[in-house]
Amino acid sequence: MLRSALLPIMICLLGTACATGAQPSEQSDNSSSSSIDRAVGSTQSGFTEAALTPIEDLNLKRDEIPLLLRQIKDPYLVPADTSCEALSKQVIALDAILGRDWDVPVPEDDRSLGDQAADGTSSALLDTIASEAGGIIPFRGIVRTVTGAKAWNKKVLRAYERGSHRRTFLKGLGYANGCAPPAAPLPPPPEEQKIFYK
Repeated sequence: MLRSALLPIMICLLGTACATGAQPSEQSDNSSSSSIDRAVGSTQSGFTEAALTPIEDLNLKRDEIPLLLRQIKDPYLVPADTSCEALSKQVIALDAILGRDWDVPVPEDDRSLGDQAADGTSSALLDTIASEAGGIIPFRGIVRTVTGAKAWNKKVLRAYERGSHRRTFLKGLGYANGCAPPAAPLPPPPEEQKIFYK
């Protein structure tokens, strides 16, 4: 029932989202913007991607694998140049694709409670839309297997896993060579900065 009700709404909003996405944003980062406006804006910007879930299931829309990750065949291959400078460049390039590594502290969230609530509401709504959009296709698991979408997603995941292993290996080489971060892992925080939960 929910899926049938959401379908015309999603189709209508998809056209609106695509149309608005093609125009440059005129909204400025103004601290006086309300949390409601923030939630609506976040939902609009992510709606197209959420509503395209059925298209991804049909393997008509693919997440491309970055070239750097495609080039990694053996994540534990020792590079020809193991200098600290060369290792740093490789780690930085992987960071740009993979995001923050485990040794990098989580940045502090300086958003207001209202903004955090708005972002959480938007994320929950988009998750629901993506889930319901994916449910439009009957026998979704079989469709994903037949169309190759499932196999492609596994290929993308393996590529990112190789990239993560490669970054860890490069940092290990840098640590062994006495390199400074980012060619080596960041040192753990001092004891007084550690937080213990009881």
